[in-house]
Amino acid sequence: MEIVSQITEQFAQTKPADNFLQAELSNSTRQPSPYKPTIVFVYVALNTISQISLPDKTYNIAAEVLLEWQDGRLGFTPNSKETNASLKFNGDDVKSILGKIWSPSFTIGHEIQPREIQNRSVYVAPNGWVRVYEQFNDIVKFDADVHTFPFCNETLTLAIDSALDDRSNVTFDLQEFKFPSPDPSKQIIGRWLIKNIDARTQGLNRLDSKLGFPEIVVSIDVQHKPQYIIFNFFLPLFIIFVASAAVTWIDPAKTASYASPRLGGTLTLILTTIALKLSLAKEIPAVNYITLTDAVFGITVFALLLSLITSSTIVYLNETKQEMLYKRINVTFRKIYPFLYVGCMAGIVLFFFTVNWNL
Repeated sequence: MEIVSQITEQFAQTKPADNFLQAELSNSTRQPSPYKPTIVFVYVALNTISQISLPDKTYNIAAEVLLEWQDGRLGFTPNSKETNASLKFNGDDVKSILGKIWSPSFTIGHEIQPREIQNRSVYVAPNGWVRVYEQFNDIVKFDADVHTFPFCNETLTLAIDSALDDRSNVTFDLQEFKFPSPDPSKQIIGRWLIKNIDARTQGLNRLDSKLGFPEIVVSIDVQHKPQYIIFNFFLPLFIIFVASAAVTWIDPAKTASYASPRLGGTLTLILTTIALKLSLAKEIPAVNYITLTDAVFGITVFALLLSLITSSTIVYLNETKQEMLYKRINVTFRKIYPFLYVGCMAGIVLFFFTVNWNL
């Protein structure tokens, strides 16, 4: 434990009154080399991604980060009797040792609150090679685009930023980014699939530095699982479409107007569609633009209202003894209604997927 003794002795010899500021800021100012940036090698592993919330625009993440760098000042001569020369610090010792040596502090960009650290350790090799390992959980914000909901293609961004040192002092070198499982989709919990993963090193511009701060950005492109879209969107709409087309074959003139199953069935379908729309609205954030879901349900309600108006017209023509006209309208409408509904739906879906919403 020679290195620990050296560090403790060094700080014990410092006069608190004369060097208070230097001691307090030692973690951020006393880098290994004052003449060139310290290269910090970074390894990132994403264990799980869960609770992706479109209304809150957040997701939960469990991750591991390993930082490695060379600090020759920490070199020491190991005891010849020791089989493992490296020094390892765990638990409360980690905070103590990191307070006495220089280390590249980092933050998670766009986090809701400070990350919850599950496990942390420090290794110091005899040649001054330092490794800091951290396992943590965090809640991170992301930019949600729900123009084409429920066909959601979202990008979850995990940014690891240097907290204290800009690029004149520290540079990040991303060595590895991985998921524990060969299939990354197994690491995501919920109704999402991973389409693409990208990890890169870049600079973060801040007002307190003209050079910027080193940053590692992990971008994870996800999309809704097909079964979610089918069972929560298309299947209910298909049932509403079939039911609305079926009631057009009921002749409203055969029963009293106040008891017509065609009128009552259409009214029930309108209320069901509105209730389904309100239910799905809880799964998307409040936005100031029209989404695909809004347009699709708007078309459905419009088609049902058209069917209701047509049925009421047929009842009126029958009561006024205009049998020939009401039969012609009834036969024509029941033929064109399915094509009108499907055509409008196809047109609105095509429109939403051809427009570049990023403009």
